[in-house]
Amino acid sequence: MSIIKTHDITLHGNTTEYRIVLRPLTDAHLPYLYKWNADPELLYWTEGDIVEVYDAKTVNGIYGSVSQNALCFLIEANDIPIGECWIQKMNLPDVIAMYPDCTDIRRIDFAIGEKVFWNKGIGTQMLGMLVDYAFTGECVDILHCLSEDYNIASRRLWEKHGFTRILDEPILPQPQKGKWQYHWRLTKEEYLAKS
Repeated sequence: MSIIKTHDITLHGNTTEYRIVLRPLTDAHLPYLYKWNADPELLYWTEGDIVEVYDAKTVNGIYGSVSQNALCFLIEANDIPIGECWIQKMNLPDVIAMYPDCTDIRRIDFAIGEKVFWNKGIGTQMLGMLVDYAFTGECVDILHCLSEDYNIASRRLWEKHGFTRILDEPILPQPQKGKWQYHWRLTKEEYLAKS
């Protein structure tokens, strides 16, 4: 039995230097996920709490669970696996309660695990591909995404793609590395108005 529930969607994009492909995440990609989730520097940026390393059992649990209600992708740059991302049905009750019933709310999460590919424009391109697919391919009503105050790069990506910061929520209990969790929203109407 597979750990990761997969799909058949592949997305393509480009930067000036890189051909970006988002491929369906499968169990064959688990060695990359184990590697990236064992990197304390990467986990500093992707995990809100203080995490040094995730073991294989924890990684299997994370991706096995998330993939049940998400489209999970492997990020490739010029055919090199460099990270992972997903579009997930909103799973946070407090966020779901913010919107009318029957609203299709999704979240996007991502990590570029190969640090030599940080600050190359790949995250910007990848996020644009996911946003576009969410609204045009999945017909999502709202993308509601999260980041913490210490992750300036993530904040810039949300802003670059037209997301509005709608809520600043204190992170409790303290101490945590982040003091505030930011909620970002982009609606289908806002997206289509810019397209």
